[in-house]
Amino acid sequence: MGWVKACELGSGQFCLASKRDALKPVIRHIGPVFIGRIRPQTLSDYVTARKSEAIGNRTLNIEIGVLRKILKRWKLWGALSEHYRALPEPKDIGRALSPSEESRLFAVASAKPEWTVAFCASLIAANTTAGGCELRNLRLRDIDLTTRTLFVKVGKNRFRIRAIPLNETATWAVTRLLARAARLGSVSPEHYLLPKRISGQHFEPSQPASRWAWRTAWRKLTEQAGLKGLRPHDLRHHAITKLAESQASEQTIMAIAGHVSREMLEHYSHIRLEAKRKALSSLDNVTFLAQLQERALPAVESEIRQAANSVDVELVGTGRFELPTPRTPSECSTRLSHVPTKEGTLPDNPEGSGVRCSLSPLHADNHEVTERRLL
Repeated sequence: MGWVKACELGSGQFCLASKRDALKPVIRHIGPVFIGRIRPQTLSDYVTARKSEAIGNRTLNIEIGVLRKILKRWKLWGALSEHYRALPEPKDIGRALSPSEESRLFAVASAKPEWTVAFCASLIAANTTAGGCELRNLRLRDIDLTTRTLFVKVGKNRFRIRAIPLNETATWAVTRLLARAARLGSVSPEHYLLPKRISGQHFEPSQPASRWAWRTAWRKLTEQAGLKGLRPHDLRHHAITKLAESQASEQTIMAIAGHVSREMLEHYSHIRLEAKRKALSSLDNVTFLAQLQERALPAVESEIRQAANSVDVELVGTGRFELPTPRTPSECSTRLSHVPTKEGTLPDNPEGSGVRCSLSPLHADNHEVTERRLL
């Protein structure tokens, strides 16, 4: 049984298309190899070859994952699993563009006619949060220009199925793609907005565009715009970031963007807080605050000096009166220990040997009387 046939078993339509796309580079690099002859070195060589093509770890894990499912079906993955581990994937949520970067990106993308698809797709993504796979699987029936609504029915998961209102920019980009689709033969509601290129100028409207449909154009225009490394999926993150900065609630963001992970929600909550902080900082009257600080400084310094002078003399007890002279050594050790600033040691005696007590400087004259009574 061929690799593609093995890949097709037990797969839905959208899942099948994704598997076929992921399997193409596997077949191209490994070649017509019998699946029973795949060794750990085969996988290692494949990863090295794909990395030389600047393919990221996430894509490589998807491709190896499809191959793993095929090998598992024929019980051949067990011998390889001990020698292969999935590649680490980046944990970053994505990249959001600054206003100047966004303007530069779209200005460059609109400069060449051959970049039309990449330009329009990026405009739609940045204004609707739609991902690449969602755009590729849009059919003509999913677009309602009367109500200016985009119906996403095929997404990354079932939580991505949603209706997205189109703003003016997204409506303009969708209209241009509709005109292009009509020129390429997409006239039925079941046809795709982005039909698949078969060869040259031959397109098949009943099949969606491949995942690499505008990859080359995207790489060229982002490099020319000084944004090398920017991914098409980053525009989804960029759109959600702008929604969060506009103080949109989490419920609104979820309704527009579909499924959003907990990490992303926490990140966007932080963005909303920073946006609020920035908005409130604009209310600061820096000049008035500086004047207040200048006025308050002399008063504060005066209070500090008064507090420093007040610690020179301290009255006995919390009620600010002198405690009565104690009659026994135990009373002396208990009561006089509350009097600060000067310490003395009682003379040795059989009942309270070495008892220490503190005496106020105001009553130092009573020191001898106290000693005689204790003795």
